[in-house]
Amino acid sequence: MNLLRLNFFILTFFVFATYSEAQTEIVAPQDSSGVIKRPSEILNLSEEKLIQTNALLADKTSRQLYMMQNSNFSSGQTDSVFDIDIGKNDGNKTKRDDKKTPEGIYVLQQKKTPPEIPFQLYGTMAFTTNYPNVFDKFENKTGSGIWLHSVPDNVALNRGSKGCVVLRNDAIKKVEQHISLNKTLMIINNQIHWLTSDEHDKKKTEAMTWLNTWKDLWEKQDLQAYIDNYSDQFSDPNYNKISWLKHKESLKEKYKYVKVNLSAPNIFSLKDQYLFQFVQDYESDGHKDKGIKNLYVVQEKGKFKILREEWVAVND
Repeated sequence: MNLLRLNFFILTFFVFATYSEAQTEIVAPQDSSGVIKRPSEILNLSEEKLIQTNALLADKTSRQLYMMQNSNFSSGQTDSVFDIDIGKNDGNKTKRDDKKTPEGIYVLQQKKTPPEIPFQLYGTMAFTTNYPNVFDKFENKTGSGIWLHSVPDNVALNRGSKGCVVLRNDAIKKVEQHISLNKTLMIINNQIHWLTSDEHDKKKTEAMTWLNTWKDLWEKQDLQAYIDNYSDQFSDPNYNKISWLKHKESLKEKYKYVKVNLSAPNIFSLKDQYLFQFVQDYESDGHKDKGIKNLYVVQEKGKFKILREEWVAVND
């Protein structure tokens, strides 16, 4: 009888522990006084269909992954929390083979499943990221192959990865349902910064005010004030800051007016890095287009400065 009870206890503990690692429920992070917190790393999730998405937050210190659904973001709710494994070595990844998990804003790009990937290493599936991203490349970081992937149930979640963010099989299957490839982002930070609603609104307002000012200066063709929103390190495949200004000056001579409309943006932040993503409608007396624009922005001495712009055309 004692042996049966012991076996039952072991089985019950194993089932509960396995379930706890993959348990998902809607929760609202709160402080000790019950005040709901919102992540500093996600300032806004747009409802514009072309860019609408969910987001993942990986906290390296607590070793947890938070699932933020677009539909619940305004209420401050995190829809799921999962245990994760991270790189074997502490710190922010800077070079190839340092076995550290990078800290940044990353797009989930491709899904891989067995037999393309070995089950014993990656479990049921993996999602590739765009590490090194634009910010990482400006900082001359090296390496590749940073994924969000699972591991079989018989593999410990505390063994340390080569730098990837790692989940249980059951957990990644639940996360997969909310991932849109090349749209959903995973923000990895050493520690997620949770803000009160007032603190979050203040930071969001600062970002939105800057974005609207940049847009207004472009429309007014106040190019000297406009170019002040660009970092001296600004680079594009065809331009640097000086040639970008000359390009804009030539367009000012060519067109009589410029109108720019922006959708509600996705805004992600990490330390001094910001990613603004929105649908942009541009019109002048000689040209008209519509596309999805990404602005990669850093704070330099407390001011927002654009490092790079990316634009992809979309059809109405």
